Amino acid sequence: MKVMTLTRIFDATPARDGNRQGWTCVMTLSLVVTGALLLQGCAAGAWMAAMAVDTMKSSHITFWPFEQSWVAPRDRSNHAMRNPQVTSIAVLPVEGDPEMGARLVTMLQQETTLRVESPSTVRAAVSETDSRSAQAEDNNRSALAKEITRDLGVDTVLVSRVTGSPSHPSDWGWKAEGSRRLCLYLMNHEGRLLWKDQLPFTLVTGGTTQLEASVQVDFAHHVMRHVKMLHLDELGYLPKKIS
Repeated sequence: MKVMTLTRIFDATPARDGNRQGWTCVMTLSLVVTGALLLQGCAAGAWMAAMAVDTMKSSHITFWPFEQSWVAPRDRSNHAMRNPQVTSIAVLPVEGDPEMGARLVTMLQQETTLRVESPSTVRAAVSETDSRSAQAEDNNRSALAKEITRDLGVDTVLVSRVTGSPSHPSDWGWKAEGSRRLCLYLMNHEGRLLWKDQLPFTLVTGGTTQLEASVQVDFAHHVMRHVKMLHLDELGYLPKKIS
């Protein structure tokens, strides 16, 4: 009996050792998996934090609804003579924001059927600080429009300027935010005002610049939607391309 009991004890020892080894493997594997998940969580957290910091430092422009819109009605008398078809436009350099002039040109070239003369071409005909520009009175802008249309052989002139208040720090000093306003005046070869408008926008400047292509898409979509609302296409002032 004693021999058999001892035999059973010794036979059970390998089983207990095997179970112990199995539990050891399970515990080790669990620790490895838990550690991997923790490391992955830390990496994800670090990535999310980095993205949040980058977002807080990025620049962007927000365009708001147009204000103080005005459109000249079509002249009902002698329609063919007073309302000739508009086929071309000259975009004057934009006072206060040269980049906005480039955006206007790109938008007009892509969205309308007009032949567009860019600010670089117009600059040869008029100084950016000309006293008859967008900041001047209506009579001076009228004289400027007549001169530009004659010298460049275009039907209309787009005079514009950007004004705004000084920028102030935002987002714990990582950005500078300022309110701006784009003033637009579309005039024909007779110096007659066809359309005037004001586009408020917020300019936020940070360490990371916003892609210009993204700004251009937002700007064009915003302006052309407003053009449609004012029926500038139907009036013939800004004839839109047929898609």
